[in-house]
Amino acid sequence: MGGERNRLISITLISLLACVVFVMGGKAMAQKSIHSEKEIGLQVGTIAPDFMGETYQGNTVRFSDLYKNGPVVLIYYRGAWCPYCNLHLRAFQERFDDFKALGATLLAVSVDKPEYAAKTVQDDALGFEVISDPGAEILEKYNVIYRVPEDLAEKYLDEYKIDLEKHSGRKDHVIAIPATYVIDKTGKIVFAYANEDYKVRTEPREILIFLENMNK
Repeated sequence: MGGERNRLISITLISLLACVVFVMGGKAMAQKSIHSEKEIGLQVGTIAPDFMGETYQGNTVRFSDLYKNGPVVLIYYRGAWCPYCNLHLRAFQERFDDFKALGATLLAVSVDKPEYAAKTVQDDALGFEVISDPGAEILEKYNVIYRVPEDLAEKYLDEYKIDLEKHSGRKDHVIAIPATYVIDKTGKIVFAYANEDYKVRTEPREILIFLENMNK
């Protein structure tokens, strides 16, 4: 995508003995799906769809109430079972105070049932809210729905003991396409990145730089 900055940061995953690559998204627009010509995600300039979500603690959050108080960094992740997602969320937690200093709110969403959303918060010691969206209504609004093929879901279960249905309660194996948005106080999406390649994520540092520039 024209004007997009690409950087690579290699991080060792202890549990998988593999490398996670974070690619910087820049002011990314909606991305093309790697499986088809359909667009995924929402574009910069779009008014962010409002939603009501339930946190892992059972509290109801209205999204528009959050961005009225300052920019919101909205992160979609696949689930507590995904080590790449956990590493990504942990990276944002490590810069939590920096986001707070810029007046920004972090919010993460997945199709995980509340008990697994709670596991994400507890295991990664997150200081920000995690929304449980097993019905995938929020994912649908943001065009970040991915249906794991049946054979791949079976492989997850057989080889890695990852039970997608157990985590979300869904038989169709729908999960979120990893995505990061920044929404300003007017409700407009000012930064957007979505990619079906779950190894490719925005890095917290880039979002912080973007927020700093917003405040100038």
